[in-house]
Amino acid sequence: MDNLKINEYRDLINNSLSDIYTSGPESLTKPIDYVLKGGGKRLRPILTLITAESCGAKVKASLPAALSVEILHNFTLVHDDIMDEDDVRHNQPTVHEKWDVGVAILTGDAMLSIALKMLQKMNPNSLEAMAVFVEGLLAVCEGQALDKEFESDNFVTIDQYIKMIDLKTGYLLGLSAELGALVADVDKQIRIALRDFARLIGRAFQVQDDMLEIFSDSQNMGKSLKSDIILEKKTYLMIQAKSKFPKEIESAIEIAKNDFTDGIQIIRKLMLETGIKQDAEKFIENTINQANSCLMNLAVDHRNLMCFSDLIMKRNN
Repeated sequence: MDNLKINEYRDLINNSLSDIYTSGPESLTKPIDYVLKGGGKRLRPILTLITAESCGAKVKASLPAALSVEILHNFTLVHDDIMDEDDVRHNQPTVHEKWDVGVAILTGDAMLSIALKMLQKMNPNSLEAMAVFVEGLLAVCEGQALDKEFESDNFVTIDQYIKMIDLKTGYLLGLSAELGALVADVDKQIRIALRDFARLIGRAFQVQDDMLEIFSDSQNMGKSLKSDIILEKKTYLMIQAKSKFPKEIESAIEIAKNDFTDGIQIIRKLMLETGIKQDAEKFIENTINQANSCLMNLAVDHRNLMCFSDLIMKRNN
């Protein structure tokens, strides 16, 4: 699978999202349209399409499930941005920044309803898909709750962090693959293996995101990066730093609160010189290898799925 195929999937998703909700109060149609046209990598719906196709289903048949996943993902982002007080998403103002918090809350709620309605169009296994969807939704909420709790907890372990990201990020990617498998109506054993593959990809993706939020920049990532540092969000790299070099990292964070440019440079230098960045890179590589091992001996065409994991491995934003 090459970039041309990925772009073809992405164009299909973007075109399908462009008129997903057009009749309703303007205070809903405008912000929902704004969110869904705001861009994004569309990795989750692409994974749904790839999984369905790898299992023998037609792309068209899996499109409702793919759109449902993407709308659900954007619902979580709208509400996350409120909680984290972020003002930029996909290089544009967040919904609560452009309108207000009330509009953003309602926009997210409506998007969740639209995602559920979209899922009803899935055939076959729409009832089982609904159960899987609801389980994934609750897991994402639990992951976000743990993420917020960790902000005020100075003693978060790597194991606790892994549990949190498995819920917040892994379950949603797992849902994406599982819905694709349900469209193809494969055996449950294959579906679970594909789900587990995607959850591990989600784990690697989140640690990679943690790393990029320190070593990339707001323009490249398309979102504000200051809030995670200033709120002292617990990430794979920050937990390692606080465990091994508590005084140094706390000092750097305090500097970042007053002068983000100086503070982030100190944090980057610390992560590089102590091997924390390199450890994160190794964790990502090992997790993706573990994910790929889930695909071995499966009676599916897993070449494109392996390409998807390679795409995650090489991402830079």
